[in-house]
Amino acid sequence: MMKLKLSASNALDKYLKADLPRLPHELGKQAGVNTLISDGDNFNWQLQIIDNSYKSREKTIIVCEANSRFTFFIPVSLKLSQQELTQLLEYEWQLMMAQTLEVYQLIPRSNIAVLLSELSKIEFPPHWVKNTDLSISGHISDAALWVTQTLQEEGLYDLPKDLAIELAIYLNTQPKRITNKTTGRKEKFIPIERLLTYCQGLISSEKLVDESSNEIVDTSNIINFSDYKKD
Repeated sequence: MMKLKLSASNALDKYLKADLPRLPHELGKQAGVNTLISDGDNFNWQLQIIDNSYKSREKTIIVCEANSRFTFFIPVSLKLSQQELTQLLEYEWQLMMAQTLEVYQLIPRSNIAVLLSELSKIEFPPHWVKNTDLSISGHISDAALWVTQTLQEEGLYDLPKDLAIELAIYLNTQPKRITNKTTGRKEKFIPIERLLTYCQGLISSEKLVDESSNEIVDTSNIINFSDYKKD
């Protein structure tokens, strides 16, 4: 089954008081810094929590998808439990994707609604681990600077929701450069475009599975009915 894999940094794990399990690591390699890749089994997101200013009570959770580096922000003014954060994340990533698609005008608005409808048919059971993908950390650090500097310029302590959305949309429509984890080559892409391609792939795979399941069910029904034939 497809998992919504949520990888918390040490700081977020401590904030949640969750004592999350670490991802298994290869012998001889450092624990807790596994490379994350979203595929047909795991939809991987890296999460970090930052202080909005030095040792401030107001914080922001930064959430970044492994393949696309699609990033969004969850402002934290009241203490969040792991369950509350999980519930927020389960719908917030789809909401932010839809809002970014609408502004970026990558696909028609009617297609965005269809996309969300199809995604709602796929189960994404959440699965938490403690891990920090170092190749994603740089992108999260950049996003953190955007948050802290913007708040400083605006004279704010909390990150307002509308400003969190505005920042996320801007970052997700700008070119990103990464080193491909498989080929070692540099790649340039737009986060929202890559996330959309990945989600469309998930929907296509789910439809193929459904069609295959239906064919199996139909065939078994025919066989079952033939068992009741009288000689």
